[in-house]
Amino acid sequence: MLVLNVINLCVSLILEIWLAILLFRRNVRRHFPLFAFYIFLSVPITAARLLSVGHYTVYFYVFWLTEAVLLALGLAALHEVFHCVYEGFYQILAFRLFYYGVIALVLIITAINAIANPPGKADPLVGLILRMGIAVNLLRAGIAAFYGALIKPLDIGFRRYPTGIVMGFGLSALGPFLGYFALSVFGTKFEVFTKNISAVAYILGGLVWLLAFSGPERKEEWLPPMPPEEMLRIVRGYLRVLGRKEQ
Repeated sequence: MLVLNVINLCVSLILEIWLAILLFRRNVRRHFPLFAFYIFLSVPITAARLLSVGHYTVYFYVFWLTEAVLLALGLAALHEVFHCVYEGFYQILAFRLFYYGVIALVLIITAINAIANPPGKADPLVGLILRMGIAVNLLRAGIAAFYGALIKPLDIGFRRYPTGIVMGFGLSALGPFLGYFALSVFGTKFEVFTKNISAVAYILGGLVWLLAFSGPERKEEWLPPMPPEEMLRIVRGYLRVLGRKEQ
């Protein structure tokens, strides 16, 4: 298992360094600063994990403390991209209440449950981070799915940079779910799978990011697909049609 962990960390570190160079050259920090910071910060974090992987206690604390940082920053970076593309939605009060309300509700319920029902033998802080991680990945998968579902109705077309970022986060969010599901259903029968699927999913997400930013730069990719007012007009049109159907 140690060898597989080292391999996963080495591959992740190579991808992150490569991606960080691409993001710097594309000046992504100007357009998506949180995503750029997420990738830039991932490089020293993965390096620290790789250096401590042979020392269980050190690696344990390095991993879980840095995992908490990456979970929060990753969710914020995904939201940043969603807001950039679908800015018109944020002018609708009901959408803002629903969107932020769901995020807050999921995180609050998860935190309360983790505190009220701490894991038996595990460190309480680790238990909290683990459960919050499941909740955050659920939110990331949901935001990515919502992003994809709105592309066709709003006719915004394929936008390589933001769509690539969202797809990468969505793909990396599936790994922990598959691992948690397999562990819940099959126990330790597929231990190798459950312990490595999250890392593999993250690597696949990193490859999606690399593909998104490796092609020729297109400056129009950074621009919103349409003015927020135009998007708001389209959304309100859909809402009026739905309102008539319900009557």
